[in-house]
Order: sequence, then structure tokens, then C-alpha cells
Amino acid sequence: MVTPDDLFFQKVTDLIEQHLDDAGFDGEALEQALSLSRMQLYRKLKSLTNRSPVEFIRLVRLKRAASLLQTEPFSVAEVAYRVGFNDPAYFSRAFRKEFGQAPSEKRVTP
Repeated sequence: MVTPDDLFFQKVTDLIEQHLDDAGFDGEALEQALSLSRMQLYRKLKSLTNRSPVEFIRLVRLKRAASLLQTEPFSVAEVAYRVGFNDPAYFSRAFRKEFGQAPSEKRVTP
């Protein structure tokens, strides 16, 4: 059975994925897209994922990056830009913090 929380989670994830390459898509843009206040969105996402909206957006971006690194022959910098990071060095730090390894360790070998 699909719960309202499941539907909300799917809608949030879909919105983030639709704007994946837009580095400007942040918590505020997500609030506007969902027609929720900052606190409503924060409380709902925190209860579902134990992450703030900004942290959740970053997680979705990093998961997509991991997938791209494993399936496509893009450079780490190309993947960073494709998933909405403006700074490949920051992307690498965030990736290592989330997954415990450097993005280059996830790359597919050509």
C-alpha cells in the first residue's frame, strides 16, 4: 500500500531529478515547487529521511553521480557538473564524506 509519505517522497525525489543539472535548484526552489513553507518542508523531509532539504538534495545528486560514474565514461569533473555541482573539488569532498571513497574509485574503466 502506498502511503501519503511515500507519494511525497517520490514527488520530492522526482523534482530534484528533473532539476539535477541546475546548480541553483536548492531548498528554496524545492519549497516553491512544492508550495510549502521552509519549516513545513524541513519537518517533513527530516521526519522521512533524517536530512534537511539541502542535505537531501545533495544526497540525490551524489547518488546519481555514483550511478553515472559506474555506468558512463565521464570524468569526475563532468559528472560533478552534470549533477549540479559547480565545484568538482567540493563534489569530491561531499562524495567521499557520503560514500567513504573518492569518486575516481567508483569510475568505470574505459
